[in-house]
Amino acid sequence: MKKSQKIVLSIFSLGYLVGLCLLIWPQIIDEMFKFLAEFNIHLDFKSDLFIYYYGLVLLSLTVLVFLLILIWPVELPDIPLKQTKEGRLALSNHGINQFIQTKLSGEDLSNIKVRLKNTRRQRKFYIVADSVYKQATVEELPRISYDLTKSLNDLLAGINRIPIKVDIKVNQKSNSKRKVTRVI
Repeated sequence: MKKSQKIVLSIFSLGYLVGLCLLIWPQIIDEMFKFLAEFNIHLDFKSDLFIYYYGLVLLSLTVLVFLLILIWPVELPDIPLKQTKEGRLALSNHGINQFIQTKLSGEDLSNIKVRLKNTRRQRKFYIVADSVYKQATVEELPRISYDLTKSLNDLLAGINRIPIKVDIKVNQKSNSKRKVTRVI
């Protein structure tokens, strides 16, 4: 789980904890106001009204999070090729990654990293690779991308026609191990 997700879930949990405490012990707010009055801090509003609006805010946040969970696209672990009564034949995301790495290994690319986003409506392939001769590879990039897209369409032939998007980025590979300039 990402750090930002943990922070958001922690804030929601604390908000629900306060809301549950207020529902169970509504007199806590009155006691807190009496405690603040000892320090000459006077707040004037009704605790029942505060609990009511706090509950409405928690309810609307719950509905919003619920709708967000329903709408968020689910990444699929594989691509089903055939499904019958006898069983199911599927191509895993790892297999597709290995297919892409094998296809691109002959194109003067090294250190190929493939990230796949496979949902019900789209398949996106984000590829980052290193090349010794970046300019020559960049000129060939449209051809490489077209060939890879065609190969992926051939691999996934017979499956429902979901659009395939291929995004390739090429970095300059550094062969030097020293990061210090050399003076002659």
